Amino acid sequence: MRYSMLVYIVKMCQTLTEAAKYISAVSEGELRAELLENGKQMFVQIQSVLEQHRRDLCSAEVLDKLCELEAQWQSGGNDLAERIDTFANELPASVSYQARAVFFAELGEKWDAMESVYEYMRDDPRFDPIIVRTPVGRVVERDGKREQEILYKDFLTPMGVPSLSYDEYNIEDDCPELAFISQPYESCTLEQFWPENIAKHTRLVYLPYFLPFLVLKEHKETLCQLPVYRHAWKVIGASERHYGFYKKYAVNGGGNMLITGLPKLDPVVKLRNSKTPIPKQWRKVVEGRKVFLWNTWYDYSSSSIDYFDTIMEWFRSHDDCALIWRRHPLTDTVTRLYYSPEVYAKLQSYIEAVGAMENGICDDEAPCDISFSCSDAQISDYSSLMCQYLPLNKPLLWTKNSADTRKFDKQHSGFFIDWRWMEDTSDAAGVIRFLERIRQGEDEKAVIRQSILHRDLPMADGHSGERVCEEIWTLIHQEDLEKQ
Repeated sequence: MRYSMLVYIVKMCQTLTEAAKYISAVSEGELRAELLENGKQMFVQIQSVLEQHRRDLCSAEVLDKLCELEAQWQSGGNDLAERIDTFANELPASVSYQARAVFFAELGEKWDAMESVYEYMRDDPRFDPIIVRTPVGRVVERDGKREQEILYKDFLTPMGVPSLSYDEYNIEDDCPELAFISQPYESCTLEQFWPENIAKHTRLVYLPYFLPFLVLKEHKETLCQLPVYRHAWKVIGASERHYGFYKKYAVNGGGNMLITGLPKLDPVVKLRNSKTPIPKQWRKVVEGRKVFLWNTWYDYSSSSIDYFDTIMEWFRSHDDCALIWRRHPLTDTVTRLYYSPEVYAKLQSYIEAVGAMENGICDDEAPCDISFSCSDAQISDYSSLMCQYLPLNKPLLWTKNSADTRKFDKQHSGFFIDWRWMEDTSDAAGVIRFLERIRQGEDEKAVIRQSILHRDLPMADGHSGERVCEEIWTLIHQEDLEKQ
């Protein structure tokens, strides 16, 4: 039985309870007669639903009790209201039911924001989860022409995860009890998957796809005031610090945030104890070498891609080290739409150059677990992958640029996670110094990194997805089945 059907029955029972109280207090009258007749019809409806879901009943005793109540409704009785109320309260334990949850998933790189929640629901008989793959788009106007690039790929089937295409699913027909999204930006999403449109049909839960560490000047808007924060039934929070910021700037005063830790970090925490199998084509590149993950931003002019030639020269002369270059998934699209053909061609030549190296790999995999697992350190532009790396307790170099500096709100610097766990640089020479130190086994941030991990990410324990599911299960019952 669907959870919503159980709620429907319980609500009818609660209505019958109130009607029975009135009927027992009034001997006659038009209203009493009307309530008696309406009650008869409601008993018929309840019985019909339970009969349709007979296989979900724990025993036939449920139907027997209902028949007794219906007979008493006809003849009256002083304890009728109390007996109906008891029946309603016992019904959830007497019926096997599930809550349908739909996960609207887009880019494979963001799937880890939902993965642990889905997996927990998949293995829990109380839930009935499905995944719907949705496209993400990028639009730009150039020379008076509007150009759009749509990214849509079935990244889940290769991972052995069943899913539906967005054109195979209709939320109005399915009527799920819960819906999850991790994309907060409506400009990238089809209108039917905007938060306000999903929230019309179900409880919407927002699972953030990134975890910030420094507060940017625009974070009041991006972390607290986008439409998703107004329309979401629940927003999942990373920590008390996250909640404190949200409470201060959110329109609703932070009332819809659940502090469970971000499920985004669950897959990373698991990598500490069980490494991801390395693909065969990767092994000859990474095995036996010190491995560096280079994570670059999608905006060519604001990323460390400008250091490409210097970095490549170092790896060509250090065969005992390997480079994994992981580009933001929108890099190719943004470069093609916003930059000249010459810049786009240069980017493609860089990709080809890394692919041709004996000690280089272009990581185009949807999840980042392979590169996270086999790398010894990360070099990164400002990105969500930075904080994701922290639970692995590995060195990281932040390649800052002037755009980053302008974005930071120095007044709240370090609000979420103390940034001192990372090294940082603003030039290519700093990258080379970092490469040399890690190659030699130096890790100057090891002690403070461990301390900050425990202090600022106390809920990064691999169980955030479980906490999300348990909290939500409790809350929907409190709202729907418990009397207010």
